[in-house]
Amino acid sequence: MSIWFLVAVTAVLSAILLWGLIAPRSQWRVLLGWSTADPDAAEPGDGIHGARRALCALGLVGVLAVAGVTGWRMIEARPAAAAPATALQQMWGTPTPRLVDRLVSLTPEPPEGLVAGTVGGAQALGKGASLSYLVSLTRFDLLGSTAPSGLVGRLPDKGSTAYGASDLLVESSGPLDCIPRAVVGTESASSVTVSVYWGPAGDLTADSAAACDVSAPVLQSVLIPIQLADPLGDRIVIGGDGLQIPVVRVPSS
Repeated sequence: MSIWFLVAVTAVLSAILLWGLIAPRSQWRVLLGWSTADPDAAEPGDGIHGARRALCALGLVGVLAVAGVTGWRMIEARPAAAAPATALQQMWGTPTPRLVDRLVSLTPEPPEGLVAGTVGGAQALGKGASLSYLVSLTRFDLLGSTAPSGLVGRLPDKGSTAYGASDLLVESSGPLDCIPRAVVGTESASSVTVSVYWGPAGDLTADSAAACDVSAPVLQSVLIPIQLADPLGDRIVIGGDGLQIPVVRVPSS
């Protein structure tokens, strides 16, 4: 039932009951008087009109009470408006990515037993980049371990950050129970090619790739800073599939 239908029905019933409360004689003549041969002789006495007033008053209170309760429940049942997307969601979507704050370099080939995750976006780091949101971003961990065996890259020097010493930031999605283990790519004068490979923590085996299902319906998202031979500049970023990776910009405040 529409809220507007409820308002219309309430308005009509309230008008009829209010009419009977204020002018019961007029209401009787309009609604019933026409059906008698002599309306003046057939009109009820003051007692009947008084009773009509009381019934109309009770009815009016009841209609308003029922309409109020019903309307409130209808409003409560309506789906809440979606909260506006945060700056982080505008950039990287959902799920919220975690930062792999480690020094990572491009390698020519991935180790055996890894699977390629998706790369959804890239941001330039280094001079002129305003990426203060990375300071408070949740750091990557696997079951509470911030440095599981095999995690890509190495820790930065104490008191410094990896993203502060890197040139490129990429987002990659992979299986929940696996970790990013290698970033494979090449550089040229016009482009940087990047692929992120995932695998289980620990030693790799012949069956390691089977343990990381990149087609699972629920994946995790990470941001990985990458050190390049030269600043990114005007070069484009290309994924392992040969398609250009979109440049993600920080929303203006």
